[in-house]
Amino acid sequence: MLKNYFKIALRGFSKHKLTFFINLFGLSLGLWAAILIGLWVDSELNVNKEFEDIDQIYQVMEHQSYGDDIFTMGSTPGLLAESMKETLSEVEYASTYTWPETRLFVQKDKRIKLNGFYAMPDFLQILRYDVLQGDPNQMLTENNHVILTEKGAISLFGKTDVMGEDVEIRQGTDAKNFIVQGVLKDLPEGSSIRFDYLLPYALYFQENEWVSQWGNNGPSTLIKLRKGTDAAEFSESIEGYVAAKNEGSNVRLFTFPLGDLYLYGQWKGGQLVEGRIQNVKLFAMIGLFVLIIACINFMNLSTAKSQKRAKEVGVRKVAGADKGSLVMQFMSESILITLFSGIIAIILVEVSIPVFNNLTGKVMTVPYGSGLFWLQFISIIIFTGLVAGSYPAFYLSATKVVSVFRSYAKAGKGVVMARKGLVLFQFILATILIVSTMVVYQQINFAMNQDLGYSKDQLIKIPLEGKILESFDVFKAELEKNENIESVSRSSFGFMGRNSNRGDISWEGKDPENAALFEIIKVDYDFLKTAGLELVQGRSFDLEHGADSVSGAILNQTALDLMEQDHEGNEFFRISEDEMAITGVVKDFHFESFRQNVAPAILLLDPGNSSQGYIKVNTDKVQETVAYMEKVAKNLNPEFPFEYSFMDENYARLYQEDVRLRDLAQYFSILTIIISCLGLLGLSAHVAEQKTKEIGIRKVLGASTFSILQVINKEFILIVTISIAIGSGLAFWLMQDWLDGYQYKISFEWWFIPLAAATILGIAFLTVTLQSLKAANSNPVKAIKSE
Repeated sequence: MLKNYFKIALRGFSKHKLTFFINLFGLSLGLWAAILIGLWVDSELNVNKEFEDIDQIYQVMEHQSYGDDIFTMGSTPGLLAESMKETLSEVEYASTYTWPETRLFVQKDKRIKLNGFYAMPDFLQILRYDVLQGDPNQMLTENNHVILTEKGAISLFGKTDVMGEDVEIRQGTDAKNFIVQGVLKDLPEGSSIRFDYLLPYALYFQENEWVSQWGNNGPSTLIKLRKGTDAAEFSESIEGYVAAKNEGSNVRLFTFPLGDLYLYGQWKGGQLVEGRIQNVKLFAMIGLFVLIIACINFMNLSTAKSQKRAKEVGVRKVAGADKGSLVMQFMSESILITLFSGIIAIILVEVSIPVFNNLTGKVMTVPYGSGLFWLQFISIIIFTGLVAGSYPAFYLSATKVVSVFRSYAKAGKGVVMARKGLVLFQFILATILIVSTMVVYQQINFAMNQDLGYSKDQLIKIPLEGKILESFDVFKAELEKNENIESVSRSSFGFMGRNSNRGDISWEGKDPENAALFEIIKVDYDFLKTAGLELVQGRSFDLEHGADSVSGAILNQTALDLMEQDHEGNEFFRISEDEMAITGVVKDFHFESFRQNVAPAILLLDPGNSSQGYIKVNTDKVQETVAYMEKVAKNLNPEFPFEYSFMDENYARLYQEDVRLRDLAQYFSILTIIISCLGLLGLSAHVAEQKTKEIGIRKVLGASTFSILQVINKEFILIVTISIAIGSGLAFWLMQDWLDGYQYKISFEWWFIPLAAATILGIAFLTVTLQSLKAANSNPVKAIKSE
């Protein structure tokens, strides 16, 4: 019986080639999009989920209150992990670890840069990475030991059998010898904590006195709770832990599951808000939309062709076929087309996944060896086939025998309305995607092209290391000999987020409610000129004022306004107990995403702690100038490889996820329009076929081609117009919510909707018109003679 169903299905496909092609191509595109998005969603949902006992692992976080502002961060006191493990019985393991740093590794003639951080021994007990060499219980216990990943070991030694090997590690002007104590297998792709090396935190603690003070924050703290611990109760119990150690502290501790931190770890005003999970939900919805639209096409075209298959159904019923067997026949056809589409979709995924990986910044592959994948794939095929074929199957199987043998059979009003409703629904979805994509595109462009308060164009940043750091003035003088280089300076600041901040800033008349977290930026002379910061009051740092390096400070406008709202005319303020004079004020400049307000910032003259070099280029001959910079750097500092980055590219990385969101939405919106228009193409062909005689008679009576186009186009264009009106309203509501995540944002412009409407209507009109022209230009004699 099943074999017979498939034979009949294949015969039907060859008979209705256009319908078969549209259904096959549309479903293939829908399944392709669904599989790609499904792989991405799965990879996002499983970040950090591969670790053993992940439900017991937590990141310790802080809420810091400054007046009405609450800042939430993962920076904690350097003493916290050890103290919690000693005093809290619920804590099984605890580890402090620092921020990632790039260091130069030297092994004989090999010099490469690796990225990693300092961590306590418990770090490898909490996150139990697979070990190639070494004893995890002994790792990070000695100050002269280093742990490498498989990738790091191969990059440095060309092999992984490197236990006991010596390596020199350099940073800035510092160089130390270490012994390789262990090698970890390459980190899971789903891990958000990435590194090539690990160094003992005890060494960092020994060399940095500030981490021994409870009032200072910087490193992060990771803990593993004992089984059976109530995590919520534990989190509440540690709220005042730091305040008990440091009287007057405004820090409130809490814990957050590491397994959820990547997707949900975003706070605003001390309240948890949706983070990356918002994008995951959005693209899961887009994938579902695309698949639903493809299914709608199938349902519409199948019911549209119902009159042609009505006699087939009638003959089968007369021959004794019951409704169940007819439903099975049409369902089998639907599932067979979906299966063919699924095979094509897998081929499309294989071809496109390298591009998709590049777009999403991930390394994804189709898990052919996974039984779960094939179960999901087959389930999607069956589900899609059932959804796409359900309405046509039950509609056709319910056809009355008497009606099908009449000379003329017409689709019922309910069927026509259902068809129109499905077209309406799919174009509502298409409109939402198009309008939303336009809003995202405009917001990202707004952020990328706004005046940031500093000049990022042709501004080059380099790390200052070795002899360049020791003899920066010599390096600067050599660079400025080149006429293409306008200015050179250095800073501790990277312009890419908050780096070093303090809350112990006071001034005359300070209102305790106006407390704030100030960004502290250490700079050299000429930094304002090099970075293009605009001085609006006072003066910049200069050599004629020797006291600048001790007590001079430049504020941004936000910092000045904060101080002057308590006491206008402030010329001095304090950092802890040190009195500072305000020598100048610069226009506000953005150093965080446009999702945050500009923070108050204080610039201090401190060349000795400025490890980032900045070079302003004033020519189009950028590569030629970079080559000159490299030559100077290598002559002065041959031990270190020359590295550089352009600040406009660095700034773009702040919006990397938003740019990916924009690009993905753009591509899938185009795909949605293509699939929707495929459905319109099939339906307009069907309508033209139904109106063959009517069109022939109209032509004989002298009707123009334009009037004939109106006959076919009007109902489709009306439906698309209504869908645009509904979809635009929904898109406006959705995008207002998305834009609320930005402090600096565009307005939802009135022209977004007309432009989207013109785009969709234009494509829809062109699609229907192409098919209508074919009918309008047909021979009227043949049309009238046809049955």
